[in-house]
Amino acid sequence: MISKKGKFWISRVLVVCACALLVYSFVALDITPTPPTEEFGFKDGNQESSSSPRLVFMVIDAFRLSFLTSSKSPMSFTKSEITKKSAKLFDAYARMPTVTLPRITAYLTGTLPSFGTVLTNLATAEMKTANWISRIQKIGKKVHFFGDDTWIRLLPRSFEKFEGVTSFFVSDYTDVDNNVTRHLDTELSNTNHSWDALILHYLGLDHIGHSLGGSSSKIPEKLKEMDDVIGRIHKYLKSSTSVDQESYLIVCGDHGMTAAGSHGGASPDETRVPVVIWKFGREEGNKNYGNQDDSLKQPPRIEQIDVSSTIFDVFNMPIPIESYGISLINYFSDDEEEYFEKQHNQFRRIVQAKHLAISDICDENCDYSDKFIKSALKKWFLTVQSELIGSASEVPNKSLGVCVFLLLVALTLSMGLWNLHLSKSDFFIFLINITYFASSLIEEEHEIWYYLGSTVVAIRALRNFKIWNKTEVKSIFFLAFLHRIACSYTQSTRRRWIMDSSLLPPSIFSDTLDFQPNNLNTILNEYPIIVILTCSLFWMYGYKQSKFHIILPMVSHFLRLFELTQFNEVLMHFIRLSILPISYSTGSVLAGCLPLLLAIVPVSQILLLLVIYNMGKLFSKLNLGSVEFVTLCMSSFFYTFINIIFNISLRWTFELSADPCWTSAHAIYILGSHFVPLWMQCFIMHIIA
Repeated sequence: MISKKGKFWISRVLVVCACALLVYSFVALDITPTPPTEEFGFKDGNQESSSSPRLVFMVIDAFRLSFLTSSKSPMSFTKSEITKKSAKLFDAYARMPTVTLPRITAYLTGTLPSFGTVLTNLATAEMKTANWISRIQKIGKKVHFFGDDTWIRLLPRSFEKFEGVTSFFVSDYTDVDNNVTRHLDTELSNTNHSWDALILHYLGLDHIGHSLGGSSSKIPEKLKEMDDVIGRIHKYLKSSTSVDQESYLIVCGDHGMTAAGSHGGASPDETRVPVVIWKFGREEGNKNYGNQDDSLKQPPRIEQIDVSSTIFDVFNMPIPIESYGISLINYFSDDEEEYFEKQHNQFRRIVQAKHLAISDICDENCDYSDKFIKSALKKWFLTVQSELIGSASEVPNKSLGVCVFLLLVALTLSMGLWNLHLSKSDFFIFLINITYFASSLIEEEHEIWYYLGSTVVAIRALRNFKIWNKTEVKSIFFLAFLHRIACSYTQSTRRRWIMDSSLLPPSIFSDTLDFQPNNLNTILNEYPIIVILTCSLFWMYGYKQSKFHIILPMVSHFLRLFELTQFNEVLMHFIRLSILPISYSTGSVLAGCLPLLLAIVPVSQILLLLVIYNMGKLFSKLNLGSVEFVTLCMSSFFYTFINIIFNISLRWTFELSADPCWTSAHAIYILGSHFVPLWMQCFIMHIIA
């Protein structure tokens, strides 16, 4: 017979083992052995390609398609080049997860990393898969790199000259790009011919989104800055490339950005990114560029992995057999027969190696000059690629089965330890909670908790109406009002509004009243000075501790707003150092962390924290049941868009202290992303970067 203490520890160990197995299984999916290079006709060594092109590959982090194609886009030079057909724009599909590391991998290798790659986004390991940077280095080409240091960790011995910038500090959107651009004077000098491929990865746009929001006034400024950089590179390549040479400029985004400034999901704003390609020398123009009128409105749709195959073709190198991309070189070359033969042979080898049930379009003696064969091959390429992408989305079924079994055993052991006294309403809410566990609802989990939070408030209000407890009725109605205000921060992010309509079933209700309003993030970001002043007054009125705790972060917001960066850095250091003294003097650790929390959130969310703080004070007045408490805590957690949930005991947290700041439903947020301490904030920001 196992004791209660034994059951407790065994259940915890089983949960840890299940989680560890699941994480390992998904990461292991990404560790695929690279086939010998001889399989696809490539041999190591200083093998020169038949041509000696130059390439500038420029990545603008979080560069979504609408940042370029919108009529309000300030990228006038790039747009004019596309309209004049001097450059070709593609609408590239960045598959989930839309975070930096797997998207870089897609551009480099033409492979599709799974969600396991997200877990290695911080501790990036050296890339073992065949990629175009390692290959062009092995044929004697020189590669220079400046930008996000993720590339350097991926390919530590592949760059002859490099300098990395860290993506940790998302509040820095100026120096992080200036440290890349400052190398251009040397790299684009007419006397400098020391590189064959120059790679630039700019992080500033992504940092603006994370720190100031996706509708910040700083975004047009950053886009104009990037447009100027593109213009400088274009001018250099055009003037330095002779008629018998080839140079290419590729400008692209790794992933997009939502209206809130985040990414990682499957909405069009996150998955649709621009790829713009210029060709200089030889035959710069091409008949396949399309009509001038639709070059911006309806660019050809491609997969992000197609860029990798294109670069392999640019340097006249065989495409690795594990690459699923369709080369775009036919847009820039008149030798279509060679293109179709090479791409056909590439996919034919993959179909044979993967044993795919796809019939070949023609035999070995394929006539690549026949226009009907060409048309059929284009469709066949897309069919093969679609099948390969589908087969790449593997799921570790055996591991999942073992994990579910371990969790069921842990649940069975834990049930003997529970001593719950549930009311009828608690019981029904608990039943509702366990019904939403479905993969299709992962991105919309906040909607579930918002609905359940509203249900809890409604049931509590009905109870108090029966007994007419005037004090509690007022508190309940005020709680309902605050809950609705907090929900407004995600008002415009409903799945049906942000997803591609072709992926959703038709609505069974009328769309007459289904209008999409702006959320409070968008509205409040337009009036930052008014928001800071108003929230300062309300915070100082409602917060019972020292008003000094509130003034410091508000001053920090003003310094950031007026771009007094140096003064703000000094003040932020002072705020960090004041955490322990304030905690000691007030007897509350969270009171010490509050100034830092208020200083680092976007301006629009200062009001949100005030709302949640007051909700916490209301919680301390109401006698909430266990399930009601958990439901409202989870609801308030999702107000703040936190992407990593820390698995802590809610009841332990909220019984720790009578301090209203502790009893706030937002304690999970504070503990999870700020109090555990500052390096954890950097960890979170790097994972979602």
